[in-house]
Amino acid sequence: MSELVIKDEVTRERAVKILLGLSVDRPWAMTVEPWYSKRSNAQNARLWLLHTKASEVTGYAPTEMHELMLCRYFGFQDVEFGGVKRQVPLKRSSQRDKKEFSAFMESVESFYISELGIFLD
Repeated sequence: MSELVIKDEVTRERAVKILLGLSVDRPWAMTVEPWYSKRSNAQNARLWLLHTKASEVTGYAPTEMHELMLCRYFGFQDVEFGGVKRQVPLKRSSQRDKKEFSAFMESVESFYISELGIFLD
């Protein structure tokens, strides 16, 4: 599957050409939805710096802190595999757009400040 982001007249014309070039001998599926930019590398780096600082206070690994914060913010489901039960977050941060990721990160920062007394300058 390919993704084409229509951001100007040129890319819109390209999309029309692609559609006109599709064979009608078989069915095709198409989804059109608003496009949002994904989280930035800087946002992601800041989040992991926060998790690292939190891990130094709690003794949990940064990856464990990340999982805990995902469950806290997005909710979770209980799963069992091989006799081990655990909570799995309903959403991952890697699939959030900049706006959603910012809201998640603000929640994480607020929690870490109020509960652990840690923050970034």
